[in-house]
Amino acid sequence: MTKGNAVKPDKVYFERMIMMIMLLIPSAFLQGVRAVVVCISSVICCMLIDAVCCLIRKIRYNVKDAAVPFWGLAAGMMMPVSAPFWLIVLSSALCVVVGKHMFGSSDNIIFCPPAISAAFLIICYPGEMLYSPKFGEIYPVFGDFEGTLIRSTEYSLKLGNVPSKGIWDTAMGFVPGCIGTVYMLIILVCGLCLVLSRRNSFAAVFSCLISASVLAFFFPRADYSGWESVFYELSSGYLLFGTVFLAAEPYNVPEKAAGRVIYGLTLGCITMMFRNFGQTEGSFLFALLLTGALGSSFDRLIDNVVYWKKTYVNSFEKSKTKIQSGSVKLTDTQEIVIPDKYKYNTPPIDGEIKKHRRKKKKEDEDSGGK
Repeated sequence: MTKGNAVKPDKVYFERMIMMIMLLIPSAFLQGVRAVVVCISSVICCMLIDAVCCLIRKIRYNVKDAAVPFWGLAAGMMMPVSAPFWLIVLSSALCVVVGKHMFGSSDNIIFCPPAISAAFLIICYPGEMLYSPKFGEIYPVFGDFEGTLIRSTEYSLKLGNVPSKGIWDTAMGFVPGCIGTVYMLIILVCGLCLVLSRRNSFAAVFSCLISASVLAFFFPRADYSGWESVFYELSSGYLLFGTVFLAAEPYNVPEKAAGRVIYGLTLGCITMMFRNFGQTEGSFLFALLLTGALGSSFDRLIDNVVYWKKTYVNSFEKSKTKIQSGSVKLTDTQEIVIPDKYKYNTPPIDGEIKKHRRKKKKEDEDSGGK
């Protein structure tokens, strides 16, 4: 959302959730009905856990809070279709308890809740989170799976290998991966619609993708061209999905346009640094947790830069113009005025000096009289 937009965050979350549901259509056909079951289960678990937490905290449960089902749907889509149901419950608990209620409410979140749950599960349960069925094999809703579980494109890039799937198959989502993160063309269309409807920050999304693309172009991780590196990096892991749906979340994205640009550039750079030097998949999630916590700091940085420019640079140029025109005469002393913004209980230095001088003068007079 842009600054000054009157649209409520609940409406923004609802519209994003509608866009995200579009990803369930190809998931149901290519990965099976279990993909829909996993996402619906995640949404229901998040809403039930949220109601229980509100009951425990003795606060009113807001059934119209669209952030909770949105987080549940996003958390479900960042899981493979083979994820067991106990993992869905654990993911929902982390998303709601740690992401929302530990910090008070939806208005006070510091870290993106779906990123918290997915990052935790990747570290603690990599076997369940990082393996998904081979493309073309349907995972049953109930019963045993007799197919093959393999790693994603991000894992191939981490090993320095060229992905086995071509550009067209990767763009269409004919690759192993999570439920909603592999359909690049649909994610791009959803992102474009959100930006045009001003429900997503163009500055944050574009700057993140640009910074990641520049680093991918000049530092490819496998033996292919720079442009192929850009494509595979953007289409692997959670980068594109997270940038479109999670990075510009209404509650933690910076308010100022310049702050959003710095936010996006930082997110893209940290993601690529983690991918090149880290050992864990899902690098975007960890970069989002780190950058999201600094969201408000980017606004304060811009405020300080603007204040410094207004207070010091502009006043210097104004004084320089007056001096050059001869309207101001330079003296041997110059009074230094500290702005009120930086007066933190500053002691009256001049008063102490004058008091010290009067005391010394009195002592001299007393000694002279004697």
